[in-house]
Amino acid sequence: MVTSLVGELPNGWREVRLEDVADLRAGVTTSMGSDGPVAVVKPKNLADGRLRGIPDRVGDAEAARLSRYRLRAGDVVCVRTGGLGRHALVGAEQEGWLFGTGIIRIRPGEEVDAHYLNHYLSHAAVQDWLRRNAVGSAVPSVSTLVLGTLPVALAPLDVQRSIGLVFHALTEKIAAHERICEATAELRDALLPLTFSGQLVPRVDETGSDHRPGSAGIMAADADKS
Repeated sequence: MVTSLVGELPNGWREVRLEDVADLRAGVTTSMGSDGPVAVVKPKNLADGRLRGIPDRVGDAEAARLSRYRLRAGDVVCVRTGGLGRHALVGAEQEGWLFGTGIIRIRPGEEVDAHYLNHYLSHAAVQDWLRRNAVGSAVPSVSTLVLGTLPVALAPLDVQRSIGLVFHALTEKIAAHERICEATAELRDALLPLTFSGQLVPRVDETGSDHRPGSAGIMAADADKS
């Protein structure tokens, strides 16, 4: 058994430094408020292991100048200043995006599965390590040099892939439920002014359904025109 940051490791597992199995690079400052075609990942876009929200954008000329900061599918990005511990996996839809100054890009080597590494960063012991190794009190930060020393519990590659796929599927399920919640909230907000102005009248359907949330036929599609 090997003792690691996250506990005792089974036979066949080992602990390595992140810099030994991945390439790390800090992000770059980009222009503010551009509406160009190339998206820029910033700390605000990282949450729950995935990229979210509307990214800032820059023009083609600036993106060409910053080509060294383009993302690839399979990269992992994490926050390096402020809300430490947030991270996300870059998917095919984010291929070619830039990463801004508040971000560290981690590009896993052949020994590391990207999904596995992304979810490893969520481990409570890893999150605690990041807090303990940050500098600054008001605005904590971590450098690429420090992050490169992060101990990584490395399973055999086939095991990594299995673990990564399971947690990726769970993350996707969470995202799907969040989209349902957002769409339902938008529907509620759209119906409110219509119902309270009398343009759309809630009513019980002919089967006698009550007014509890989720009851079938509770909202008529047409207004009572009598």
